[in-house]
Amino acid sequence: MSETNITRLSMDEVKQSQSLTDWQKVKEMTEEEIETLAKADPDCQPTDDDFWDDATVVKPNTHRVSQ
Repeated sequence: MSETNITRLSMDEVKQSQSLTDWQKVKEMTEEEIETLAKADPDCQPTDDDFWDDATVVKPNTHRVSQ
């Protein structure tokens, strides 16, 4: 992976950054519009109940390692 496309930000910078999301537009969308857009996104395909039949719940490791 190329390092040239990676932008590193501190938490303070992230908190100060402006959202690029048009939240008003999102709030005005119907469930049908949201579902249609989700299905059109190849990286966001919906799953059905059969998909989760063999799922395993994995809890994240919350232990922090100091660096």
